[in-house]
Amino acid sequence: MQSPIPSFLLNKKNTILLLVFVFFFSLLFLNIYHPFNSISWMANDSNLTDTQYFVVTLIIVSCGLAVLSFSRLIMYLLRNRVKITYLAYSIWIFGEILVMSVIYALVVKIGLTDARDFFDIAPLAMIYITLSLLLPYLVSWLYFSLQDKKIHLAQLVQMSKYIDEESYFAIQPDKYNLIHFHDDKGTLRLSIKFHNLFYIESSDNYVNIYYESKGRITRFLLRKSMKSIEELYSEYPLVRCHRSYIVNVNKVKVLRKDKEGLFLDLDYLDLPKLPISKTYSDQVLGLFNQ
Repeated sequence: MQSPIPSFLLNKKNTILLLVFVFFFSLLFLNIYHPFNSISWMANDSNLTDTQYFVVTLIIVSCGLAVLSFSRLIMYLLRNRVKITYLAYSIWIFGEILVMSVIYALVVKIGLTDARDFFDIAPLAMIYITLSLLLPYLVSWLYFSLQDKKIHLAQLVQMSKYIDEESYFAIQPDKYNLIHFHDDKGTLRLSIKFHNLFYIESSDNYVNIYYESKGRITRFLLRKSMKSIEELYSEYPLVRCHRSYIVNVNKVKVLRKDKEGLFLDLDYLDLPKLPISKTYSDQVLGLFNQ
């Protein structure tokens, strides 16, 4: 539970897809199947017309979407500053459900003039909202996980070509001799020979690019996210070994395990060892097991 959640759960595109899917799934599910006897627990008067029921569910689901959107925006902004573990993510989801339950109970109590006490409605709301979100959350998680594995598999297949072909850069000098780094506004900030690049380190909303220049290691600060670096340069032999590090696999000389965990030693005396986290260990070890 203390392990960090997969990075694909904090991806902007995946977050938007999750919100859209939850909204339409919940709205259609409530109106087609009327689960959990939802007409009766929306109000004491169960003689709602289909149109009235749709409007009520639309209001409730829209309020829930607003809560989820605000919550996931905060989570997205904190992704590089706070380690979000499985436990923290579970507590976060519980908080979302709690807030949505309170909003639902207020809508039913005040908007639909339900005669029941607020504290009788809210616990039921928590149960129903939890059950309603369970399926779309699970489906989304499985879908995003599958897509993430496909991306990593494609990267591993591509990188295996670089590892197996020692003369790869001599064969394709024009495409892979230089690597160009643009900031988050698209402005070119740095162009270097790829074989001089050692690794990239995360630094909040920036990255530090470490490369060799005139016989010594130079650091260049660039406003860019690690996720965008990983996506933009997927064709290069770069591998994510840790939440904070992307390494040029051609510069890795030793993979070793000690009492502190797995580490990569690079082909330069003064550079620090780079840790391999559990999240990316299979990906990195796969390169050395081929």
